[in-house]
Amino acid sequence: LRYWRVTSSKADLADKLEYELDKVEARLEENSSHFVDLITTTLKEHFEKTNKIGVLTAPYDTELFGHWWFEGPRFLKKVFEKLNNSEFVKPATASEAIEKLNPSTVVSLPEGSWGEGGYHYIWLNKDTEWTWRHIYSNEFKMKELAQKFYNSKDERLIFMLKQLARELLLLQASDWQFLISTISARDYAELRVAFHNENFNRIAEIIEKYANTGDLSLEDWNFVVECAERDNLFDDIDLKWWAEVEFP
Repeated sequence: LRYWRVTSSKADLADKLEYELDKVEARLEENSSHFVDLITTTLKEHFEKTNKIGVLTAPYDTELFGHWWFEGPRFLKKVFEKLNNSEFVKPATASEAIEKLNPSTVVSLPEGSWGEGGYHYIWLNKDTEWTWRHIYSNEFKMKELAQKFYNSKDERLIFMLKQLARELLLLQASDWQFLISTISARDYAELRVAFHNENFNRIAEIIEKYANTGDLSLEDWNFVVECAERDNLFDDIDLKWWAEVEFP
């Protein structure tokens, strides 16, 4: 949490003004109106010049509206409320716009990313390549176990498989490589990679032992339950997501 306003993008931290909650609503109103006015003006100018309906796309990284801007979600709400009441601009998904306007020209975009240099360096470099060895190995193990057992009627087995999948998804989070490469929280990111990798492999061993022998010790079961209580996201996780993926 930051206790100061942007003030100026060039201002030193010591020169920034304090955050004032009572001024937020007015600034949100001003910012959202300005943004909607820019959208409207741009599309009107396009229509006047071409006599054709235009499509304006503004692809922002959504973390900018939360991580870096506390009121970002409220700003977006105001923008869409204003656009919803506009007589000239109508919000639409990309597929809706394509279907309505039926474009005839295809533009091929080169592969790239928003990371440093426009490529994938931030996620794959000498400091992060070790993480991918764990990720790829665990992906294959997850597919193997899911294809074998996703139809099982054994509730304990399904419970363990779903927790295995959660640990994999947490391991796969691209945040870890980003934090390692930017050195912004490197130790934490490396610990999380190691932590979820260890959890995944131990749960996988427990599952395979249980499937082969029917033996499930209290210690092993408690370990899986402990992981599930701590890493309890993705309530609607579905083992078919891995079971139906074809092996290369």
